[in-house]
Amino acid sequence: MQPSVATEPAVSIVVPTLNEADNIDSLLGAIRDAMAEVVAYEVLVVDDSSTDGTTDRARAWAARMDVRVIERAGKPDLSGAVLDGARAARGRWLVVMDADGSHPADRIPDLVAPLLAGTHDVAIGSRHAPGGRTEGWPWHRHLASGAATLLAWPFTEVRDPMAGFFAVARDRLLQLPSQTAGYKILLELLVQGGDRIRTIEVPICFEDRRFGESKLGLAQQLTYLKRLAWLAGGRVSLGSAGKFGLVGLAGMVVDLAVFQLMMGTGTGLGSAHIAGFVLATLTNFAFNYRWTFRGEAHSDMPLRQRYGRFLVVAVMALMIRGGVLVLLVEVFGLPPLLAIIPAIIVTAGVNYLGSAFYVFASTASGVIPRVRWHLAALGLLAYMLVLRMLYMGHVELIPDEMYYWMYAQNLALSYLDHPPLVGWLIAAGTWLAGDTIFGVRATLIPLTLVGALFFYRYGETMGGRTTGLLCVLAFAVLPFFAVSGILMTPDAPMIAAWAAALYYFKKALIDDEPRAFLGLGVAMGLGLLAKYTIALLALAALVFMLVDRRAGRWFFRPQPYLAAGLAALIFVPVLIWNWHNDWASFLFQGTRRLVENPDFSSYLVVVYALLLLSPVVGVAGFFVFGPIRRTLQPEARKRRFMLIMTSVPLVVFALYGAFSVIKFHWTVPAWIALLPMIMTALTWPIWPERRPVSRLHAWLIRAWPPSATGLAILFGLLLHYFTLGLPGVRTTDFGTGYLGWPELAQELAEMEQALAAETGQQPILAGTSKWANAAALAFHHPDGHHDNITAQNLIGMSGSMWEFWFDRDTDPTRPVILFNTSSKLIDEEWLEQAVIGLGPLRSRQVKRDGEVIQTLWYRIADGFRPEQLRFPDQIPE
Repeated sequence: MQPSVATEPAVSIVVPTLNEADNIDSLLGAIRDAMAEVVAYEVLVVDDSSTDGTTDRARAWAARMDVRVIERAGKPDLSGAVLDGARAARGRWLVVMDADGSHPADRIPDLVAPLLAGTHDVAIGSRHAPGGRTEGWPWHRHLASGAATLLAWPFTEVRDPMAGFFAVARDRLLQLPSQTAGYKILLELLVQGGDRIRTIEVPICFEDRRFGESKLGLAQQLTYLKRLAWLAGGRVSLGSAGKFGLVGLAGMVVDLAVFQLMMGTGTGLGSAHIAGFVLATLTNFAFNYRWTFRGEAHSDMPLRQRYGRFLVVAVMALMIRGGVLVLLVEVFGLPPLLAIIPAIIVTAGVNYLGSAFYVFASTASGVIPRVRWHLAALGLLAYMLVLRMLYMGHVELIPDEMYYWMYAQNLALSYLDHPPLVGWLIAAGTWLAGDTIFGVRATLIPLTLVGALFFYRYGETMGGRTTGLLCVLAFAVLPFFAVSGILMTPDAPMIAAWAAALYYFKKALIDDEPRAFLGLGVAMGLGLLAKYTIALLALAALVFMLVDRRAGRWFFRPQPYLAAGLAALIFVPVLIWNWHNDWASFLFQGTRRLVENPDFSSYLVVVYALLLLSPVVGVAGFFVFGPIRRTLQPEARKRRFMLIMTSVPLVVFALYGAFSVIKFHWTVPAWIALLPMIMTALTWPIWPERRPVSRLHAWLIRAWPPSATGLAILFGLLLHYFTLGLPGVRTTDFGTGYLGWPELAQELAEMEQALAAETGQQPILAGTSKWANAAALAFHHPDGHHDNITAQNLIGMSGSMWEFWFDRDTDPTRPVILFNTSSKLIDEEWLEQAVIGLGPLRSRQVKRDGEVIQTLWYRIADGFRPEQLRFPDQIPE
């Protein structure tokens, strides 16, 4: 029997309507059937000026159930209608649902039950919870809904924050700010509630309306975007944008005037654009502070702190501007005085967003600190990606990249010093974009996106969405990962594979998901095609399985062995190459490295962590090995997994370092496993009721935000330095031989032509380094050929893959040009035993823009001695 309408309702069902006459009867009937003998309830139909008789039909139900109709005047607004209904409601609990029949009324009892039991504060009728679905929508509705949900994703951890079907306490809903607007009031409720709100998602079948038309239009979508910006603290409006634009125009006049003045006096492009930018932004800050964003935002923030934020945004925008400028001038060939205008416009947009969301941000939305870190992580990832895309085609290739480009010119199943994946990726990139700097690095962007995805998924499965996004932040700004995202080396694909393997190891060994072993096999196989060191993850997982009883059960199941087989199958090209080359690569990575580099270097495990993870994160990494580890990760199995998967590779490297030199890029990936605990420690207070556990912990927490921002700025400054330079700073490679290879190649090509004309034979160009100089010359050679280029294998020393590439049948009477960017080795007297008729040591200074950037050291010989050549099967005594 239905509860009497005279009974005080416990639940008020709020139904906003606008021209729903064809749907209201069936909905009210369904509600009556669903709520029969459940709990006393009422229905409030809140109408936004319907013209089709919706209100009359709703009132006609008053004799059969407790229905009230509230008619609103003015502009229709879904959130406003819900709040008006809440104010008029008599029940303690509210259920909000649409009137178009898309929300199943028979699920109302399931929404109300957790609230009545006191276990949850909000129950959501979810399309995306396990068991939920949407029926009857065309593809474009799915696309639009997915995009809207994606935009809301950083604000809450529920799967369906866009739901219009939910239950909540009346008092909690009425605590929302009076300016709440738009059609997604649930999202505002979740953001305002933050960590204090307990949510549950009840799966529903969402069916598209059968009668009437959707009220969702462009105006509602724009309102939604405005509300998202408001929830994020952004002071974005047409008014502020207009004022900012006027201020920007004034700044642009200052900028252009200074830029043209300095270019007219012969100042370099980089110095001129920075000077104009600095003066313009100082002017802009003063006007924006006093006029554009004048108001309540951060009213208690000292002017010095606000100005510090402004400088951060200004410098970050400056780096974007430099990238746009170099792209327009060097790629599209625009004159600098023309290219500076779109560069200024782009910078103005970056500055406006930074000012609206950071410098002059509003505190009115009450967004919790964790959400601010979500937005910061995504914002910094986007910023770093934009920087990479703008600069990656202009920052000169390092010799390592040019050596791997030679891999792509000599495609094989594997190579002596590395597996083949880096060469294959460069081959793909250069096939798309040519043998250019951008072509060599073209696949870095998809690799970065894959890496970010698995850093997030690994972090999320260890500690939730916040932990996952904090891991993404670390991936974006920590020096090793940031640099690996701009340089095409084996580290780039290996980092992505390492993170993916960790994720699948965790899903398999801790979550007991058999299907995860398939992903694990693929990740490990691809990782082995990138760098052999990822095999240490398998060793660490073996240790974990021996220590963890539950994980040890997988020893007696087929999935781990199938995963190993799949990884081995992917790794087959390397095995075939080694089989045909006497296992040269495996020997090179093992005993040969020990013999060639004997030294004690175990301490470098600590040094590299402090340098390549940054001092703050490096210290935090060792800190979380201490007693705090149990606080950071209460779940023993997860904690054990992270510690073992980090410790085992580091211990192996430390033991190796007792006998030989540890390379800097070997050790850092091992720390990925511990990142969830490290990043949680660095942001500990953003979770409710958490305080630092020690003075060191408090210092790390204070140091991390400026450290993260500083690392992002430093990355941009380095890219700017190596492309446009920095005012007052001389461009140099600090003696590494990195810069100047286009000019060096031109010098050597001219020497080559002159010697060929003199002798009638094409000279051999041999770089007296293991592989770097020869590879750099090959990439930059003006004529595009490299069949007469080799490395120090010509003089009997190790030449890595040049030992395989050099033609054994080369005529030894061809003249030889030995070259280097240092006099080291090329000045040795014993070289006369390796070549014939060796001439004196000479040098030439190489200039760029009138400034000496490199010195070319060279010697010319009449030929070489075949018995002194070094090949894989021939090592001279």
